[in-house]
Amino acid sequence: MKMRLDKRKIYLAMAEKGLTATEIAKQGGVSQQAISNALNGNGMGRVKVVPAICKALDLSAKDIVIIED
Repeated sequence: MKMRLDKRKIYLAMAEKGLTATEIAKQGGVSQQAISNALNGNGMGRVKVVPAICKALDLSAKDIVIIED
């Protein structure tokens, strides 16, 4: 089973809320590099990245994580 982020949904939510990756990182308590890595397809990184994105963008993990077989 492989998991990846739905970057389209994340970028859309970022645009709607006017947030940058740096602002998401600050709100979620993770590094800006961790958020950037996740958004650039370099893996979802640490376990804290998904909750950080969800918190900042008011989304659930179901909204942004795609599970593939």
